[in-house]
Amino acid sequence: MTMKKQPVKPEFTLKMFEVLGGVWLAGCVKTAAELNIADHLADGSKTISSLAKETHSNEKALYRIMRALSSVGIFEESENQTFALNDFGAALQTDVPGTAKNFVLTIMNEHFPAYGELTYGVQTGKIPFDHIHGLPLWDYYKQYPEIGENFGKGMTGMSGTELKGIMENYDFSPYKKIVDIGGGNGVMMYAILNVAPGSSGIIFDEENVIQKTTELIPQDLKERCSVAIGSFFEKVPEGADLYTMKWIIHDWSDDECVQILKVCYEAMPKGAKLLIIDAVIPDDSLNQPHIAKLLDIVMLACLTGRERTLSEFKVLLEKSGLQFNRLVQIGTEAKSIIECEKI
Repeated sequence: MTMKKQPVKPEFTLKMFEVLGGVWLAGCVKTAAELNIADHLADGSKTISSLAKETHSNEKALYRIMRALSSVGIFEESENQTFALNDFGAALQTDVPGTAKNFVLTIMNEHFPAYGELTYGVQTGKIPFDHIHGLPLWDYYKQYPEIGENFGKGMTGMSGTELKGIMENYDFSPYKKIVDIGGGNGVMMYAILNVAPGSSGIIFDEENVIQKTTELIPQDLKERCSVAIGSFFEKVPEGADLYTMKWIIHDWSDDECVQILKVCYEAMPKGAKLLIIDAVIPDDSLNQPHIAKLLDIVMLACLTGRERTLSEFKVLLEKSGLQFNRLVQIGTEAKSIIECEKI
């Protein structure tokens, strides 16, 4: 049977070309991150000749990369092929609060091949990352701890603005004992304890993560902050007033999420609250852009999880026995706070 064809308007052929440009631009960003371009420009503008020497690069090739990046506002080009660091480019610096550099390297290194295999995932229902690398993402990071450490730094770098929004829009002071489930290196717990001086906190995560976290607890918080080791599929610390999970639930399938939430439910005393801090796609966002709709492709390519609407979150809560209380916006589409409670 012959399929009916719709005529193509030339302007949309060009628009599709522009969409593909995102791949080329991402490759340039990766190169800038790998060559530490932002670090080299941090102390002042430099000619492309100087940059090429400092980064051991071919001058003409590097110029083409820098020109492309400057054309979209990442770095700034002036006369005589001279480049300067600007606010956008500064996000690629090494080891500064709010850096996107580590996240760029995560997306463009171990994650990137999976995006080229989305058709495999769509047709089989399997995970492209597993297909490419031969093992699941979390096992991959355990097998390659240096890459896993970069991933952890990437998550920390992307958390800066979100943490500010969380602290400004949710009052943590009423809670005396707080557990951060899957708390990683503890950045969110430290932020909470700094705004809630009467609270104590437990950072809960797997052993390979917690080993490093123990060394990172700030000196002024050591009396109020401790760690606990385990799997949130099996057991979490009991008896807290408040439990938090940031960017955890979106990593897992519906069945896995219900399992995690039931484990939390069992550990929670009546009246205790759980904060699920994740992207929430508006239920009424048909054909509308939302960052979570793109983050969802990361989930599709690399994990069993997905980004969800509030209605979909409510179904998970109902199945686990938790009551939905409210949705708290924090000023970014990438995260909202879903407050729920054990009644």
